[in-house]
Amino acid sequence: MLFFINFNSAQNAPITDGELLYYKDFNIGFNLNTYGGGGMYYRHGWHKTGSIKNHIESDISYIRHPKEVWRYGYQSNPSTYTFGRLNYTYFWRNSFGQKIELTERSYKNALGLNFIYNIGISLALLKPAYIDYFILNADGTNSLVTEKYNPEKHNIEYRIYGNGPFLSGFNELDVKVGLFGRAGLNIEYGQYPDEYKSLEAGITFDAFNEKLPMLNKAEQIQFFPAMYIAFNFGWKK
Repeated sequence: MLFFINFNSAQNAPITDGELLYYKDFNIGFNLNTYGGGGMYYRHGWHKTGSIKNHIESDISYIRHPKEVWRYGYQSNPSTYTFGRLNYTYFWRNSFGQKIELTERSYKNALGLNFIYNIGISLALLKPAYIDYFILNADGTNSLVTEKYNPEKHNIEYRIYGNGPFLSGFNELDVKVGLFGRAGLNIEYGQYPDEYKSLEAGITFDAFNEKLPMLNKAEQIQFFPAMYIAFNFGWKK
């Protein structure tokens, strides 16, 4: 009788899918920051416990000086440029962090809330700014040349045509080493258990041991606190 009671109870029990255990995830993200730039990053995570996940991350982001202003050159069909820009600035961050699960995403189309933080090294990549500039020839004509921006030489605005080619200056790259930290909230969602999408927002902080030469006649910056928003997608296994 006990056998038949247990058999009937098993027949009437709700059918649920077995829960899959995922140990690793791989994410690609795109972000915007309050320094007027943005970037992308790769994040690889693995479980430390059921609710805590370690990860390593590599991030490349473009940073603008807060006082940069786009202008148009003074010639016909000019391009835009930033007058006084000394260097284009990119932060390449390599860090270790954790994602702590605050609410579980236990079924498809559910939302999961996580706290996330990173600490690591920030490399400031400074690429000298090149401009297209009209120079006066001996015969009174003008020639358009591409030159590294020099505030003492290129001080006549109406002779500036615009920014030089993007690749100009990469062979003169200067690197500054600093520290990096990030903290934020991550909202995870997805239609399938092994699918990963999330929206993330929080704060970042980059610090260097010297001020970075970014813009002429402006206060140079050494510490870079910022807010960011990001979209991530990836997969689990």
